[in-house]
Amino acid sequence: MIRIGSRGSKLALTQASEVRRKLARLRPDLRFELVLVKTYGDEYQSVEIFKKTQVGVFTKAIEKKLLSGAVDIAVHSLKDLPTDLPRGLKLAAVPKRASVEDVLISRHRYTLESLPPGARVGTGSPRRKRQLLRLRPDLRVMDLRGNLDTRTAKVLKEKSLDAVMVARAGLERLGKFKRFCRVVPAKSVLPAVGQGALGLETRADDPAVEKIARLLNHPETEVLARAERCFLKELRGGCRVPVGILAKKVGSKIHLRAAVFSVKSPAYVEAESIRPFVQALEAAKLLARELLKKGARNFLLEARAGS
Repeated sequence: MIRIGSRGSKLALTQASEVRRKLARLRPDLRFELVLVKTYGDEYQSVEIFKKTQVGVFTKAIEKKLLSGAVDIAVHSLKDLPTDLPRGLKLAAVPKRASVEDVLISRHRYTLESLPPGARVGTGSPRRKRQLLRLRPDLRVMDLRGNLDTRTAKVLKEKSLDAVMVARAGLERLGKFKRFCRVVPAKSVLPAVGQGALGLETRADDPAVEKIARLLNHPETEVLARAERCFLKELRGGCRVPVGILAKKVGSKIHLRAAVFSVKSPAYVEAESIRPFVQALEAAKLLARELLKKGARNFLLEARAGS
């Protein structure tokens, strides 16, 4: 019996169920069971709570179950998983990445360009907020939390917002709201670290389970995701400063583009890097150092001072 730990949200269950189905097909000799875990982020959805406690709100409770032996594999949205894992745990596998972009959901299928002047756009992400206002300073960006159904209801039912911005991958996995969506290109709004990817976490001292989890590993996705996480770790940004990054493989090269945004002003710094794919982690570290020199260090100090 291999127990797979997951949050209880619809999206998390969909993701974990897909992992369970694929592992069961690859290892029919084993039984796989889903174990639902209520996390801090699920229990407390207010924006103020997220401002005060941002690191690991969706992962810590599952990791405690993993360390205690109550579950054997934890399934996370990789963008929720902190770069510093608890001692005794490891990122065992990264399945093939889904779409990395964000989308706008609206009754009129607005694009970023066609949103009316002064439109009300909901998001709980500082990364999305800063990039939206950089491109459309006339917008009114409203803080918004809750699951996908709760957020979209603000637009489609309550009509208190003109649009909400969410991750495209979640919509694709749930198969919902597609007719109300318009994709926001990643060149316009950079994704979060690891956006669109899942992370399978296991105990570091359990190589047998790690081997099972790695049956779903996608080598190219793993390198790209680890590069993005390496960038964030070198930046020492955690979740307190808005960061956008996208790593892509083009031929034998890794293309990295990243930006760091101030939490107090419209200021931001950005940079790109193209290096051999085999140097992915080193390229990510160098890119982070370049942005720190360009001014990202000041943004980090701002964020820490306000936390």
